[in-house]
Amino acid sequence: MVLNFVGTGTLTRFFLECLKDRYEIGYILSRSIDRARNLAEVYGGKAATLEKHPELNGVVFVIVPDRYIKTVANHLNLGDAVLVHCSGFLSSEIFKKSGRASIHPNFSFSSLEKALEMKDQIVFGLEGDERGLPIVKKIAEEISGKYFVIPSEKKKAYHLAAVIASNFPVALAYLSKRIYTLLGLDEPELLIHTLMKGVADNIKKMRVECSLTGPVKRGDWQVVEEERREYEKIFGNTVLYDEIVKLLREVAESERREAQEDER
Repeated sequence: MVLNFVGTGTLTRFFLECLKDRYEIGYILSRSIDRARNLAEVYGGKAATLEKHPELNGVVFVIVPDRYIKTVANHLNLGDAVLVHCSGFLSSEIFKKSGRASIHPNFSFSSLEKALEMKDQIVFGLEGDERGLPIVKKIAEEISGKYFVIPSEKKKAYHLAAVIASNFPVALAYLSKRIYTLLGLDEPELLIHTLMKGVADNIKKMRVECSLTGPVKRGDWQVVEEERREYEKIFGNTVLYDEIVKLLREVAESERREAQEDER
């Protein structure tokens, strides 16, 4: 199977690193021939531009920002190729052709080195038609062996779950950092990392519902209320605080119900 790549960013490099010894690399396309050549020199294959390239066959990965995927695909000179994109939000139906799929790695690709170090742990969200889905299943098997299939109409909900898990904690960490900074802590990230890593490790070992600690779980409502007032002093309102506490109560009650059922 021949793999072609459109785009020369970190995610393209990740797939090339993982698959270069298992598949033939066909063409690497970019708007910049220099960027395409740089990758081709490292990983093999031939460099070409999006505006000028031969007919592409095999599998064509379109790894560009979501807003450009459809436009870029429309510029491709395709034979009987299977088109694949890596968006978690969009389904492969945007390609409007037979032989299509999407493969979305649930991982932050801010660092190629970290992604490669942890590739065995990456879980892929897959979606596609009868021609495309078996191909991305095989690729996921080659990289980590961890994947699940998403119905095309559920891609938006799937991506929302990923955003909540990977992006929302950054916003909460930012709030925490603002408070620690007011207290004069020099390196708040170190403390925040320790706290959040402990939570992440507990989630992996014990499930979400069993990972809650703190005043809400203990039922220390005086502490919760006094900290609510402190939150309002610092941030000017308690809208987010109240919503989070509401969710934490739901988690705590769920954990208690499960514990009671286990005791029966």
